Amino acid sequence: MKKINFPSEVGAGNSPLAAFVHSVYPVSDQVIHYINTHSVAKHAGRGDHLLKAGDVCKHLYFIQKGVIRGYVKDGSKEITTWISTENEMVTSIRGLHIQQPSVENIQAIESCELVAIPMDALHYLYDHFVEMNIVARRILEQYYGNAEDRAFISRIPNASKRYYHFLETQSNLANRISLKYIASYLGMTIETLSRIRGKQVKK
Repeated sequence: MKKINFPSEVGAGNSPLAAFVHSVYPVSDQVIHYINTHSVAKHAGRGDHLLKAGDVCKHLYFIQKGVIRGYVKDGSKEITTWISTENEMVTSIRGLHIQQPSVENIQAIESCELVAIPMDALHYLYDHFVEMNIVARRILEQYYGNAEDRAFISRIPNASKRYYHFLETQSNLANRISLKYIASYLGMTIETLSRIRGKQVKK
């Protein structure tokens, strides 16, 4: 999701999550107040887990600063399934809708500053404020598009083309995060990714 400019009417003293929600769709002062009083700041150090597979996610997290990934394990191998950065929200989809144990792990791969809101508070907003359902729909539309792009990139048979597509869509991550996460996300070895990047530099 692209970076946002927080509107002036949701200024200092308000939760960054409230500002983000208001930027997606103008919400009432009651919604802003509810988010302010039911969200909390959270720090996650590099390598910390917000969620481990098998647990039920109880919160939705808004990323103020840092990078978070989702991953699954295949034996001892970790497979990165998504990567999110500032001004995005992360959670377990199974936890968001049906409160089932997650199949993914959610991990900070940079030191992160987050805003967390409990799932029950989120559902209260959906049930009592109609504009929050518009917010949810718009965010889900964006994230559905992101999921579609991830599905597309995983089906590109050529490793070089997968990396170049990654550069076209997520170039901000190319020199920001460890190559092992990019390689895992793109379904290739670090050695293959290093060769592709080396050829790119020569060109």
